Amino acid sequence: MLVETLGGADSWSVLAVGTAPREWKSFQRAVPIRLQSLVAAAHASGSVVDQVLPLSRQAWSGRHLRAVPIIGQDKQVYGIHLWVGTGDPPPRPGVAPFLVDARTRRMDALMSGLGPHFDVDRTHWVGAESFEMVERFDGALDLVATLTRSEPASRWLGTATVHSKVGPRSLLVATRNSDNVADRHRWLGLAVDVTDSVAPQRKTFEATALDMLRRAQPNLYLAIVDTAQIRLIRWVTEPVPAMRWASIDERTVPHPEDRSRIIAARNTMLSGAAREQLRGVRLASENDGWIIADLEISPLPAGTPDSPSPEFVLVQLEIVENPGHP
Repeated sequence: MLVETLGGADSWSVLAVGTAPREWKSFQRAVPIRLQSLVAAAHASGSVVDQVLPLSRQAWSGRHLRAVPIIGQDKQVYGIHLWVGTGDPPPRPGVAPFLVDARTRRMDALMSGLGPHFDVDRTHWVGAESFEMVERFDGALDLVATLTRSEPASRWLGTATVHSKVGPRSLLVATRNSDNVADRHRWLGLAVDVTDSVAPQRKTFEATALDMLRRAQPNLYLAIVDTAQIRLIRWVTEPVPAMRWASIDERTVPHPEDRSRIIAARNTMLSGAAREQLRGVRLASENDGWIIADLEISPLPAGTPDSPSPEFVLVQLEIVENPGHP
């Protein structure tokens, strides 16, 4: 089983048994007390605990126990692979520990834990880059809203279908933050490959329809933007070619003289408007020029339930002029 240790020991839980997801199942109930101390020892030392259990009247009597820590880039132990049985331990499911700063929206992850069919050389992403390998992730906006609020002692769990070199894979994503107000924007998490138990999801009908729309209108692009800071959350279509958006503060992408119009449109959305248009918005290109786009903005019914105003909007960009792209 996979035990997450993202918080204090009294709050540890089981995320998966083999590749079968378990939604925050109580560690104290799932693991016998005698074995809990060995898991705690592996966590405290950051080293593998490997031993034959003593003979007793318990079901695990005389069996082989192996507890393998999962260590993040910050050298903390994010979880423990726990196995008790006879013979050799079975292959462990792939797991990538990750850390998210909800303020800067930077994610650091050790993708090597998921295996060579992922991009193991890349270790950090910013903002919308985090969704580049996603095929389908129905809970994406709920996750982003949870991270944005960063209420102390929060947690989130869901499943995403992502790209890999061997085809689509299902990743169970679990993340928690601290109950300390000062550290509440720091989220620790685990991404677990559960493909053998949870089949990858195909694109939704809506996503397929959008692909057809893009083919019919090649100058049309779609993006999701938050209303709190007017930052790019993710691309619905592929990104606008030659637009400067990756690994930067996306709020610097619009021309300074156009930002007041964008803020006014955001305020109109927050006031309940169903649609807003902006013509001739200048967006920074990778060659230090400006891409000219007409924008159509609509509120999205996603995010915090019963929120009085939209937390996200869908932005349709129709490219009028793109000197950086042939």
